[in-house]
Amino acid sequence: MTCQDTEGKNPAIVLISGTGKADRDGNFKGFHTDFYKNLAGTFAEWGFTVIRYDKRGLYETEGDFDTAGLSDLVDDAAAVVLYARSLPSVNGEKIVVCGHSEGALIATILSEREKVDGLMLLGGAAMCIKDALYYQNRLLAEEAEHKEGLKGAILRRSATFKKSKTKVDGLFEKCSNTDKGRVFFGGATMNAKWVREHGSYASKDYVEMLRRYEGPVLAITGTKDLSADFTFLDAIKGIPSVECYAPEGVNHILREVDDDNSILEVRKQYVRLSSKPIHAGTEERMRDWLTKNFLN
Repeated sequence: MTCQDTEGKNPAIVLISGTGKADRDGNFKGFHTDFYKNLAGTFAEWGFTVIRYDKRGLYETEGDFDTAGLSDLVDDAAAVVLYARSLPSVNGEKIVVCGHSEGALIATILSEREKVDGLMLLGGAAMCIKDALYYQNRLLAEEAEHKEGLKGAILRRSATFKKSKTKVDGLFEKCSNTDKGRVFFGGATMNAKWVREHGSYASKDYVEMLRRYEGPVLAITGTKDLSADFTFLDAIKGIPSVECYAPEGVNHILREVDDDNSILEVRKQYVRLSSKPIHAGTEERMRDWLTKNFLN
């Protein structure tokens, strides 16, 4: 929990992280950005109590990460919201759920089953996991077309969009046709429950959930985001409660890109840019939205 030492009850933000085995700070083993830690610090400076947590089965949380499905991740997020609402230092009528990447999808589903007073969806609004994988594989195929040397030649043979799409479709089909928790696919063991449950939602389903949600929503996806396609924001722009923002030149960790934005080198980019501040326009938009809805 991150907060300023203040009197009275503060509004709260529950941070839900994206896919993978990152810890509550946003760090993987051997790959550190402190993205969520720094985001929490920024929100706390603005007057919020911020709660972030390790996913089930990782670091200081019990359970089995490798068999946890989307429904389990939603259950865990709901439990954290209830915990936040119980804290004596938190205003239980002002709980914002901020989901990043996959966390944006979890937050959207959560809004259907648990009272939350606002949604902040970063790098993933209105885009299902399958469409996100299609998008990432299309970018990889496009980059492979211009990659020189042996590496480029290998990528052009193996990473065509048609082949990648067929593989993604095959994974979702195999997982949908079994009730097992794990399956072997493409030379690796996969979490079948997670894939199967994500596969039950199309992007249009997230759009309809946001249409039904009555609280304020801020959806941000940068135009240089290599994990989520900012054009999916178009599907929710007409919803009265939703405010959309697609900052020009901003990536998945809300930093302004200063290179050629290669999907093959994106991890290096994140590590380098994480030491820089969040894009100024994005920070301003988040602060204005939070102030307008929860600090006045």
